Amino acid sequence: MKKIFLSPLKLLFVFLSVITFTPIFSATIKGHIKDAKNGEGLIGATVYLKENNQVNAVAGLDGGYLIKDVAPGSYTLVVQFFSYITLEKSVTVSNATDIITQDFSMKPDSLMLKEVQISGGYDKDGDIYARNLEKNNDYLLNILSAKTMQLLPDVTVGDVLQRVSGVVTQKSVTGGGQYAVIRGMEKRYNYVTVNGVKVPSPDYENDYVPMDMFPSQILGRLEVIKTLRPDMEGDAIGGVMNLVLKDSPDYLLLNAEVSTGYNQTLLNNSFNSFNASSINPKSPEAIYGPTCSATPANFPTQPFTYTPEKGVPNGSAGFTFGDRYFNNKLGVILSALYENDFSQTKAFFITPDPQTQTTEGPNTPIFDDVENRVYSTQQTREAAHLKLDYNFNSKHKISFYTVYVDMNQYRTDFKTDTSLGTGSGAGLTSLNYETKVTLENIYNATLQGQDSLAHNLALDWTGAYSRGFSNTPDWGTLSTGNTSAYSNTIYYSGWTGRWWQNTDQDFSGFLNLNYKTNIFGQDVKFKVGTMNSDKNRVDEYEDYSLNPTSPTIPVATTPLSDNIWTISGAEAMGTPQSANNYTVEEDITAVYGMVNFNIGPKIEVMGGLRGENTLINYNTALPTDVAAQYADIHYIDYLPSGEIKYNLTDKQAIRLSYFSSIARPNFNELVPIDVPGDYYTTVGNPELLHTQAQNYDLRYEFFPNSTDELLAGVFYKNIIDPIEYTFLRYKTSSQYLEPVNDTNKAFSEGFELQFVHYFNRNFAVSGNYTYTKSQTTVPDEYYYPTASGGQSVELKNETRPLQGQANNLANLSVIYDDPKIGLKIMVAGVYTGKLIFATSPLYGLDLWQLPQERLDLSFEKTLSKKIRLSIFGKVTNILNTPLEIYEYPPSPYYNVGFANYVPGQASGALLSSILQEKETYGQTYWLGIRYKF
Repeated sequence: MKKIFLSPLKLLFVFLSVITFTPIFSATIKGHIKDAKNGEGLIGATVYLKENNQVNAVAGLDGGYLIKDVAPGSYTLVVQFFSYITLEKSVTVSNATDIITQDFSMKPDSLMLKEVQISGGYDKDGDIYARNLEKNNDYLLNILSAKTMQLLPDVTVGDVLQRVSGVVTQKSVTGGGQYAVIRGMEKRYNYVTVNGVKVPSPDYENDYVPMDMFPSQILGRLEVIKTLRPDMEGDAIGGVMNLVLKDSPDYLLLNAEVSTGYNQTLLNNSFNSFNASSINPKSPEAIYGPTCSATPANFPTQPFTYTPEKGVPNGSAGFTFGDRYFNNKLGVILSALYENDFSQTKAFFITPDPQTQTTEGPNTPIFDDVENRVYSTQQTREAAHLKLDYNFNSKHKISFYTVYVDMNQYRTDFKTDTSLGTGSGAGLTSLNYETKVTLENIYNATLQGQDSLAHNLALDWTGAYSRGFSNTPDWGTLSTGNTSAYSNTIYYSGWTGRWWQNTDQDFSGFLNLNYKTNIFGQDVKFKVGTMNSDKNRVDEYEDYSLNPTSPTIPVATTPLSDNIWTISGAEAMGTPQSANNYTVEEDITAVYGMVNFNIGPKIEVMGGLRGENTLINYNTALPTDVAAQYADIHYIDYLPSGEIKYNLTDKQAIRLSYFSSIARPNFNELVPIDVPGDYYTTVGNPELLHTQAQNYDLRYEFFPNSTDELLAGVFYKNIIDPIEYTFLRYKTSSQYLEPVNDTNKAFSEGFELQFVHYFNRNFAVSGNYTYTKSQTTVPDEYYYPTASGGQSVELKNETRPLQGQANNLANLSVIYDDPKIGLKIMVAGVYTGKLIFATSPLYGLDLWQLPQERLDLSFEKTLSKKIRLSIFGKVTNILNTPLEIYEYPPSPYYNVGFANYVPGQASGALLSSILQEKETYGQTYWLGIRYKF
């Protein structure tokens, strides 16, 4: 067949002929469809020409629509959107080249919405409401709305927090976000509230609230508050995480979703499960009394029988229902969720020795053991939230909400431990099996009222009860190993059983009085108030140790049973006099006064003073002759704060903020406890002081429209008596960590940038970048060789960042939303820079976490617009980003020879950095169906 070739000139002629003589209609009709009350773009509204009765366009992310190729003529544009009144407008196209702009402002259908004046017409779960709060509040905050969180790849609040400007999330052993570091200030410098009321921690190790307990589906929005007002509790230097639960709607609301998924690691490996029902829920002491000696029969062996399972699926189901009753006076919302997920973590860990050697140079580290671990973890989450609000009239309102969340964790840990060095234990291998069940829950019930007492006088009050509870029954560790170096015969060597239960209760009350007046033609608002919080924490702990009846009982030929174990003497009595058995009572009383006023039309001022009185008393089960058996602690803090906001225009402003704040040590840090962890044992320090800080902020804000924003600011924090964890030098193992006050002042400063921009109808981008620099100077021990061949030590000041602070943080999310086909896609990336994971009292031997890049994906596709049914999916940790912890010794480490060799390192004999810990988690996939009434 003959081929025909056209020269570029001929191709151009053909193209020009086509566009010149082909009769097409190029007229365009475009515009925006918005809510008439709040200006929010109505994403998904449909537009069509009445004459052809076909959908011609669907409103995009900014509410914009576009209809192309319209022939000249007269038309009627029809706009429809669920629960809004349908609109029609006439347009005339005169020429084929016309570009006609026609906007629509739609009003809610009052018959469908049964609208009441509660939220001012805003959708409180939407981005418009969030942007308005950020713009109009008299303190600095960042907000993620429920609609944003629904599209995010994240499932828990702990993971959602990593999307917020200036926030680093510390991971749990499953790889999920657990605690937040805000502006370089680690978890101790922040607190958590639910609807503005503090909730206690269920954690037996500390007072921090694990954020992975909360599923994001029950939230109306997530607020990260970065400056404090006088009417806020003052113990936050980094910030406050306020979980605002879903609010009663103005109309019938019914949403439901169900999903399933897998962890990639478990598609390729077996999940090690055990029979959790076989564990003993109570310790021998709790069953038989404090004078009874335990026997091996009190410790069941079934938990150490692991069953390998492949392809275990995750599952989740939840719903939300809400409506208004009794002529719109009573609002109700109920939200509930259940989730069951499985994960596996592979870990590599090297135990550093508490001593150093100097034969190769100053402060050269020594390593004792190398561990390889496999964690198989099942986590179940349950959450339920109920809110009732009743409007007696325009002057009196009351509301009650209650929330319950729990997270139960069932975990096995198989550990291979090989001793390093040249000592008597060098080359010995132990195989350890750990089973751990952790049952945690948080409950909160809050009653609130708002009363207008006079024309300019209003009162609001809150009464709340909160409880955090944790139970870790029969936490067992079975140890086996060889008795000679590199022998293949494994013997039983030890068995420990621990029971740990914690209850943390908090009764709190708040009373606020607001008075508005006019002075010199300017509105002035005075506010005074008081609060009281009574907290009680009870920790109960028992620890038992069993030994084999013979040191040479082989594991291979001897089934595990209680017949081969013995327990006697003090080991059989548990630990009735352990400091881990303690009670703490904390009473905090606060009063404050503040004022808001304007200076002219552009300047807004807020200022005031808060006083907090703190009383703490603890008692332990230690013998009464021990100095730290009990303590009474008392201090008073006066905390001024203020903000000046200068409105450049109605869309732009500059804020200057200042607040004074504190951070109290958590209870387990004050009490002289001894808490075993996954890698380290933590001890308390009764000598700890509370931390104080002066905080300064300057921020520029630009809100060009109802959805976009640009926030840029700087901050500075001057910190006195910061608290950090350090290795203990007086212990025989450096696996012991203790909280201490840095004797010198510290600071944290930085720059934050946050932006959201909708480019057109289908694309949007949001992101943030934070640069943080913190600094503290501490005296560390510096060992160096002497001329005689020995070693000497001196204290040497080391200047370094605060623990947990990363220099660079960045988030970027790209969103595609095509309402016409009902498709939403989000690609989200997070970058976390290098940070100190743990500090050391030895100069130059802090542990550093390497930078991490994380990539996630989510989507939602409408299956039926008629019944509002969609399918959604989430993929997290696409890059399988590991946690890597390195040590950078001041002298190069010679990784050669039997005595010094440490496995798992980079090639080469001379190491400037040493991999000390590595964890990998695998990808997680979710696929589900969502229904919206």
